[in-house]
Amino acid sequence: MALSAQPRSGAPRAARRSCTSARPARCAPVRPPAAADPRHSAAPAATGEPSRAPAPWPQRVQLLASVPAPGDAAAALSAPPSPAASYSTYSSYEDGQVELDGPAETSLEAEAARLQRLLDALRAAGTTEARIALLDAHPCMVQLRASNSLSPLFAALAALPLEQQYAIKALPAIGQGHLLTLAPEDGDWSSPLRKLASSLVRVDTFYDSMGGLVGYQLKSLQLIAAGSGSPEAPTGSPQAPEGSPEAPGSAAGLPSGGEGSPEAPGEVTYHVPPALDLAGEAGRRVGARAAAAGILALPFMAEILPVGGAGDRLGLRDDVTGEALPAAMLPYTGRPMIELLLRDLQAREYLYWRLTGRQLTTPLAVMTSDAKGNHGRVRALLEREGWFGRDPGSFRLFRQPLVPVIASEDGRWLMTAPFKAMMKPGGHGAIWKLMRDEGVFDWLRASGREAALVRQVSNPMAGVDTTLLALAGTGYMQRRAFGFMSCERAVGAAEGMNVLQERRVWKGDGQGGGAWRYEYAITNVEYTEFERLGIADVPADGGGGQSAFPANTNILYVGLDAAAARVDAAVAAGGGEVLPGLIFNLKKKVNYRDALTGADRAVYAGRMECTMQNLADALTTPSDEPLPPAAPGARAGGDGLADALNNGGGGGGGLAARLDTFLVYNMRRKVTSSAKKRREPGSTRIAQTPDGSFYDLLRNGWQLLQRCGMRYVPEVGDVSSYLESGPGFLFLFHPALGPLWDVVAQKVRGGALMDGSELVLEVAEARLVDVTVDGSLLVAADCVMGHREQSEGQSEGQSGQARGQSGHHPAPAAAGLALPRDPEAEARPDAVRGGARAGGRLIYSTDCGRVHMMNVTVQNVGVDWHHPGNCYWRHQVQRHESCRVILHGRSEFEAYDCVISGDQTFEVPDGFRLVVTAGPRGRGLSRRLLPLVGDAPSWEWRYWMDEAGDVRLEFARNAALELFAAGGAGAPAPAADDDAVLDFMI
Repeated sequence: MALSAQPRSGAPRAARRSCTSARPARCAPVRPPAAADPRHSAAPAATGEPSRAPAPWPQRVQLLASVPAPGDAAAALSAPPSPAASYSTYSSYEDGQVELDGPAETSLEAEAARLQRLLDALRAAGTTEARIALLDAHPCMVQLRASNSLSPLFAALAALPLEQQYAIKALPAIGQGHLLTLAPEDGDWSSPLRKLASSLVRVDTFYDSMGGLVGYQLKSLQLIAAGSGSPEAPTGSPQAPEGSPEAPGSAAGLPSGGEGSPEAPGEVTYHVPPALDLAGEAGRRVGARAAAAGILALPFMAEILPVGGAGDRLGLRDDVTGEALPAAMLPYTGRPMIELLLRDLQAREYLYWRLTGRQLTTPLAVMTSDAKGNHGRVRALLEREGWFGRDPGSFRLFRQPLVPVIASEDGRWLMTAPFKAMMKPGGHGAIWKLMRDEGVFDWLRASGREAALVRQVSNPMAGVDTTLLALAGTGYMQRRAFGFMSCERAVGAAEGMNVLQERRVWKGDGQGGGAWRYEYAITNVEYTEFERLGIADVPADGGGGQSAFPANTNILYVGLDAAAARVDAAVAAGGGEVLPGLIFNLKKKVNYRDALTGADRAVYAGRMECTMQNLADALTTPSDEPLPPAAPGARAGGDGLADALNNGGGGGGGLAARLDTFLVYNMRRKVTSSAKKRREPGSTRIAQTPDGSFYDLLRNGWQLLQRCGMRYVPEVGDVSSYLESGPGFLFLFHPALGPLWDVVAQKVRGGALMDGSELVLEVAEARLVDVTVDGSLLVAADCVMGHREQSEGQSEGQSGQARGQSGHHPAPAAAGLALPRDPEAEARPDAVRGGARAGGRLIYSTDCGRVHMMNVTVQNVGVDWHHPGNCYWRHQVQRHESCRVILHGRSEFEAYDCVISGDQTFEVPDGFRLVVTAGPRGRGLSRRLLPLVGDAPSWEWRYWMDEAGDVRLEFARNAALELFAAGGAGAPAPAADDDAVLDFMI
């Protein structure tokens, strides 16, 4: 399928958007440009006619035109009030009034042209002092100074640093002087002014390449005007040739990675992208090979976590204080979302340690924000949890700036209190420039990292099975610049799609001739852009509900050198190119209390946003000839990773291997099921809600338990029954139990999970063979993956060498999959063992909690499925009875050939092993508590990787501690003389 994106002709022209509203007009009046100057749009004459009705609210829009050529800079700073200019009055401190002149009607296009001239003048001024002098001469600033009631404002303003003075004084010049005209109720002008200035300086600094605050407002107006159906280019600039980055048929964002610029009209075509397909049984072999490559790549990988989202649609509040909480704090399965992401990462590191004996500490770049105290809450969580046993220096927290929310009708910033604008995060696409500005790219590369995985905090599914490892392995093995993890997408779904973008551009030879060149990239197109770009969202098979194009999930692979180079180039180019995929959502209605009027209002408003995935737009691959297209719907397959990439599933002719970008495909619930919004009471619409995400988590659990060979696992149930009476079962486990499903399936074999039962395994080291759970079985270890150590100064490779590391005996692997091993096996220094909350660094080791159960039935009443307080996605449930196994420090629990009935708790102290068997004549239970002697555990799994890339496990007993010798697992051996054996009956 190939769809050409051509501008549509004959579309009706929408009415001009106006800056006029029921609210006071902005200062200062904008002088319309001369009619003879084709570079500028003419502002409509003030006629006194009623304001025109706003155009219908369109979808999210993308910037289509560049800024206009500079006009008369002086016109940006002064213009005589027009005869029809209206006056707007603001209530001020002590009954004073400040009247700001403003035109009766100013088009967004004319206002954008004025801002462009203002921006040119400020850039020409050079120094901060000179720019402040220009702003002081602005008519609005002159008016403000003339008001005696605002003298406290200027007294407080004079005490600010110059950069903050500039940010505040820019507000009247860009039409936002209303933020400064309302006095604080407590009479303190300094504190709120400093806070506003600080936030504005962050915006001004971040958007420096496009002109700071003035450039932010200018771009926002351009986006609003472009999306409103204006008949003119937003700024009156000459029409860019089709095929250039500014043309309607191409994506906005960073400059193309190809050579040169198009010198003649071109075109952009979108194809179904080639992909490495991991879905279904046919993709398991491909997934195993890709995951093996991902394990090899772990020492060279970093992780990037954009966690700064406000999560407004979740409506999350602190249970105690009632404060609004950001999305990162959502208590999914009983833990904050950000903790789940760290558990996934540590599970991959633990798998690497089990295979190689080397401990990795992956650098984490965490983008936060100030929305709902996000930055402070995330940092407080990390500190409270001892950085989850990681070196604090392995984290780099950096804040994305909050940006003002702008009314779509008139371009004014929403004001919620004196000196307070409503501000929200400006989209996760800010992450690339922030990483450059904050030195994060340099920090990661100095840590020896060459690439990174990116995942969002709202999607807990990304770490399932092979997903992240396969993405990392595919990208790193092929040295790709950028990659997407994708899945199936329903036709008409309100989510973006991944496409193969083909751009045909004319490359002149300087002598009147030239040739067509081609640029390719797998990238993302937002669903709101389909119609504008001429993309038909059609079924893959002509009649089904699955789209031909896969879904964008924002699970990304990024080559650090390639990304940093593109961001550097974009900053040098200036404008908005450094912010990929600029959009402005014109459809969203915002409810707020207007500080100027005291009234509750609902207005269409938004902010300029950018999307991190559209960095791929700049990472194009040039070609002299068009690449052969993949067959419609074709995805890579086969047994070999290299073959799959090179052959494109047989239909791509090597297409995938020639690109700098790539795509990996898997079934949806193993890739994404986000928790972004609250489910409405009584609704069965669970998509993108915590309820829906947990539903998919349990469906994954059902599939995994089937792979484990359980003879019976109940269905989760349909959505209605799930919401009304709960799921058919509960199954949760620590990701270090795998994280690969094939590893879990070697640790849990056979058995059954009966209707309405619950199985929770918060352990990494487990062996469950023929265990039947009819009720509730909860196993939790304080130390899941090792011990905590207070000593410092160990190197990364040495710190993983733990006492008792006898289980690392990998079988020979294929040369392409050989894993490096640490030649040293030094004894670990004295360690401080403790619970999961203990301080000190987490050292992956055999000093952890273990559970071994064979031929055991657990019977109890279990979960109270009718309790009104149950919240399953929080794993907040009431139980009538349960069997609890609590493992402290380095301890073990074993149970053989018995039935454990009723409400039971088995708590094993640090350094001990509890063995439970059937009592004499099969009545009751026999417990034997024995000390663990020496450093080695009584049993462990030995990991290795075979030639096919599969991780294999071998169960190994420590002969010195073998309790059940020739008599079989159920026959207790006599205690050794130095054993302290506690025998008793239940």
